[in-house]
Parts: sequence; C-alpha cells; structure tokens
Amino acid sequence: MTDAISPLKRHILIRLLLAASLLSALLLVVFLTAYRSQMVNERSRASLGFNLLLQAALENAMLKRDVPGLADIVTRLGSQPGIRGVMILNPQGEVRFASPSDRIGIKFPGLSAATDTPPTAEFRDDAGVEVLRSVNQVRNQPACVPCHGELASHPVNGILVVDYDAGEIRSQSWISALAFAAAGIIVLALIMAVLWRSLSRRVLEPVAALSAASAALEQGRLGERVHLEGDDELARLGSSFNRMAERLEVQMTRVRAHEAYLQDVVDGLPDGVRVIRVDNMEVVLANRAFCEQVGRPVDEVIGRPCHHSSHSRTTPCVPTMVVCPLAELKSCGAPMKFVHHHQRADGSQFPAEVHAMVIELDAAAGRTRYIVESVRDLGQSVRISHEQRLSELGVLAAGIAHEIHNPLGSVRLGVQGLLREVREGRISPEQIIDYMSLIDQEIDNCIAVTRRLLLLARPPSGSLQLVVINEALSDTLRLLEFDAHARGIVQQAELPELPLRLFADEAELRMIFLNLVQNAHHAMPQGGTLHARLVCEGDQAQVQITDNGVGMAAETVEHIFDPFFSHRADRIAGTGLGLTIVKNFVERMGGTITVSSAPGLGSTFTLHLPLAEGSLENNP
Repeated sequence: MTDAISPLKRHILIRLLLAASLLSALLLVVFLTAYRSQMVNERSRASLGFNLLLQAALENAMLKRDVPGLADIVTRLGSQPGIRGVMILNPQGEVRFASPSDRIGIKFPGLSAATDTPPTAEFRDDAGVEVLRSVNQVRNQPACVPCHGELASHPVNGILVVDYDAGEIRSQSWISALAFAAAGIIVLALIMAVLWRSLSRRVLEPVAALSAASAALEQGRLGERVHLEGDDELARLGSSFNRMAERLEVQMTRVRAHEAYLQDVVDGLPDGVRVIRVDNMEVVLANRAFCEQVGRPVDEVIGRPCHHSSHSRTTPCVPTMVVCPLAELKSCGAPMKFVHHHQRADGSQFPAEVHAMVIELDAAAGRTRYIVESVRDLGQSVRISHEQRLSELGVLAAGIAHEIHNPLGSVRLGVQGLLREVREGRISPEQIIDYMSLIDQEIDNCIAVTRRLLLLARPPSGSLQLVVINEALSDTLRLLEFDAHARGIVQQAELPELPLRLFADEAELRMIFLNLVQNAHHAMPQGGTLHARLVCEGDQAQVQITDNGVGMAAETVEHIFDPFFSHRADRIAGTGLGLTIVKNFVERMGGTITVSSAPGLGSTFTLHLPLAEGSLENNP
C-alpha cells in the first residue's frame, strides 16, 4: 500500500474537515452568543445589586436632608472606573444630580416615573460609546411624606440612573468567550484526530488493502492475498476474499491446463485448424499445422482477421469472388466443404480443402458464434500419398525382382549349359529335352509372378467374378516374401486344401490382403512372425492375419478404421487411408472386419467373407 492518500481517504478526510469546521463555527456562534448574553446578564445583575446599594445610601442621605452629601456621592460614583455617569432624576424625568454635572437640568421623558422603563438596557450615549444603563426607582416612604407627598399620589421620589461602560464589559465577555471557544476547538480537533486515526486503521487501511489485492487479481497476479488483523466485519471480509482468491487461482490453473491440453490436442492434428469469431472476423485459435501451412508464427495468426493469415489481405474477402464461410454459414448453418487457394507469408499459394462449421458458445454478453475450419493442404496430401505409393511400389518391386531373379538365373544356367554341350557335340536329344523342360518351368514361374502383379495392379472392374481366396492370399504372401525376409519376419500360411471361392472384384480382394499383410510388417519393426490363416465356417470364409508386433492401445483401436488416422509402429508417416479402404472393400463384398490388439501382444485382423456356394444357395 502506497504512502499517498487514496481517493477514499481524501474524500472522507475532506468531509470530516468540512463537518468539523461547520460544527466548530456553529458551536462558536452559539457559544459566543450565549456566553455574551450570560455575561451581560451577570453584569446586569451585578450592576443592579450595586444600584440597590447606591440607592440605599442615597435614601439615607435624602432622609437626613444632606443635599451636599448626596451630590458628593453622585460625583464620586461618576468618577469610578467603568462608570460613564450617575444621575438622579425627579419623578418627571428631570436631572437633579449628575456626574458629570453638565447633565443637571436635562430632562429625560423616557425615564419618568410614569414610564415603564426596563431596569437594564444597552445603547449608545451622545458620544457614540456603548453603555449599559441601570435604572432604579427610589420609592416614596412614610418618612418622606412631609417633603414628597402622600404615598398614593407620589409613589416614586426619584429615579437613580447609572451608566456603565459596555465596551469594557463586551471586551471582557469576548475575551472569555474566545478563550472558551478555543478550548472547545482544541477538544474538537483532538476528538476528530482520534476519530480519523481509528477510522483510518479500522476502515480505510483495510479497504485500501482489499482494493490493492483486487487490482492485483485483475492484473493476473493470482497469488496476491490480503492480511487484515482483528475479528470485525472487514477482517472477515478479508478472509472471504482470500478464500475466493485461492479458489480463483485453482480454477484458473485448471483452465490454463485445460487450454494447454486443448492446444496440444489441436496441435497434434495433421490438418490445419483455426477458429474464427464471426462478429469481428478475428482468429481466436489456430494449431501448429495451420501456422506451418501459411508460413506464419502463431502471434501473426491469433488475434488477427482471418483474411490476413489465409489470403494475406488487409481487407475482408469479397463473398462473391470466393466461398466465405462467414457469409455462407449465416444463411444455411450446415457444415460445408470447399476448395480455396491460400496464400503463404512468402507470397506462394497452395490448394486447400476447407471443412467449415458454425458453433455457438455462451458468453457474458450473450451467445457468440464461431466458425471452425479444418484446412487440408491438398498439395501436401498428394505428395505424401505419392511418396507412400512409391514406397509400397519399391517394396513390391524388390519382392518381384527377387521372385523373377532366381528363375531367370536358372534359365540362364540352362541356356549356357545347352550351348556348351551343343558346341562340344556331346549333347543327346534326351539332354536337350531336360534343359528345355527346366527353362520352361522357370519361365512359368516368372509368368506367375507377373500375373500376380498384374492382378494386383488391375483397376476395379465394377463387376463381380468368382475369386479363389486361397490363391489371392498365397500370391500376396509370396509377393511380400522378400520384404518379410529383409525385416526379419517369418511368414506362415495355414490354407485349406479345397479352394474357397467368393463373388468379388479380384483386384479389391488382393488389395485387402496386401494392406493387411503390409500393416503386419509395419507392426514388427524389430522382426517377428506373421501367421495367415484361412478356414471355412459354414457359408463364410474366415481370414485371420496375426502378428506378434508392438500391438495397439484401446484408444488407438477405436480409431483404426477412421480416415486419415495413421499410427504406424515404424514411425513412418502414412496417409491413414489403407484400413479405411480395406473396410469399405470388405463391406462392399458383404463381409465384416474386426481387430483385437493389446500393447506388446500383437494384433489380429479377422475377416468374415460370404462364400460363393452360400451365395448361390441363397440366390438361386
């Protein structure tokens, strides 16, 4: 947490200072007004008491008829500090005695006995000085009746007026009030400081810690935690936040692992795959094969528009010029297949077969549509298929050369022996017949090899014919004998004496056996034994091709007949179409094919094919 004041702290501090200032000002005004009024009242009561004492002294002097003494008392009182003047008025309001004496003879109608005058009042005198005037009526008494008349008709003998200096009273009251106000402000400031410290430690600092931890989580630092002491609501909130952060970290770890797993899965696909968001044409996922196809690193594909990586365009493709799945799938929504010419980063182009489909996923803002594309480089597929075909032809050529080489060698030896005997003149007709019989037999062997090759290479005719399964299987094993010998594989055949026949295309049947035997060879890279078995089971022929090679796991067996699925034990890439073609041919003949395998225990492919005899009986 930084030392700078956070916006929340600043906001609360400003509000507290404003509230304290307003409260202080209000209290100061109320306190000063009340205190000043109280001070004035206290001074009024004090002046009243003083006036009463003065009144008693004056009444005593009046009873003694001591007029000079009365005037002397008034003069002395008027010269006292804080007293602006002292006057004694007759009942009609005329000044009879005064200090200063210049007021004698002046008449104050408002201070007559007939006027209801407040005992104490504030005003400004003639000099503009604020004074506090105390007014007391001197009541008539029985002892004064001879001079002032009856009590009923003359209740008041005179009026005593004392003017105090109000400025001094006000100054003293303000000084005292301000002193008390300053003390109150100091106390209020201490209270606010304690309140701010408590609020900062118990509320603002925990909130700031929670805010910083939340910002860290937002930035991806999922290991961030908040540590709050105590057992209040904020401390419990911090504990809940930490538990939430831990669960979030676990979930994000799982999500990242799942994303990495999905990326590894799509990277393992041989075809290019990319996922396009429909609303902004942005590529959100692409596998390694697609990046290799277009010759771009993954960061130049993901997050960019789809037309940038596949067509090197800065603007979207024109839907009327090319088949755009984003435009086509908006209307139909069904999966579609089309051919494009994609452009690599170096400017070269390649034909691509694209399979596209639309998916919808739920998001925070609603359902989002994506286009999933599977892109196959047709040039790459043709090259791999051609390379595999050349490899297979090479294997067959080696076997054929071996099969033909030995008979040709025997023919050559026979011809050379026959020529030598003829030149020397030692040959008899019987010997000529023996040599010619040997040569004829070896030529038959060569013809048989070429016949097997021609039967295998002949394109499907589309018409069914009666095919002997024994011969097709035996010929296939003989064609691949040399390849088996080169790999250290022993081929064994278990064939019935009676021929088993079925209605089929002979080229397709021989292609079935060729693929199965070759796959068995591939499964034994270190050598082994291949056993081919043909038996009759009722109206069906059962063919089993068994090897003791590496075997396959259950998840591999599930996809062994899927198109483009290749899992050769010798680590050589294939097209993944061989067993798919085999399955299609077998089902076209009305048969079935199954496989049983386990890692390290080899594999067995079993075919059940309907025999011709059974077919004739069911269809006379």
